[in-house]
Amino acid sequence: DKRFAVFGEDFVFYDYKNPLAVPREMGSAFDVVLADPPFLADECLTKTAVTVKFMAKTQIILCTGAVMEDMAKRLLNLNKCQFVPGHRNNLANEFRCYTNYDMDAHIFQ
Repeated sequence: DKRFAVFGEDFVFYDYKNPLAVPREMGSAFDVVLADPPFLADECLTKTAVTVKFMAKTQIILCTGAVMEDMAKRLLNLNKCQFVPGHRNNLANEFRCYTNYDMDAHIFQ
């Protein structure tokens, strides 16, 4: 969302349709990558996964619809967490978090 360009150098525009159109210095630059793709569609998650793989050093958190569980596993080797994201206006679809580490151990101690 280009409205966040008000943050100047801290903002990098991202369009999932061009998954590697991000600065090269972002490759393997982040210890944790949190992704929330804008659409519950195979194409969207597939292209977002390309970006996530490019940017992540280790930990990945994906928040998306429960219907995307198989793709999250296949594309990024992520597992469903106990934590269920919510929204004050409710969400039309069941949403879940998927990670490549045991996030639940940190939340549900």
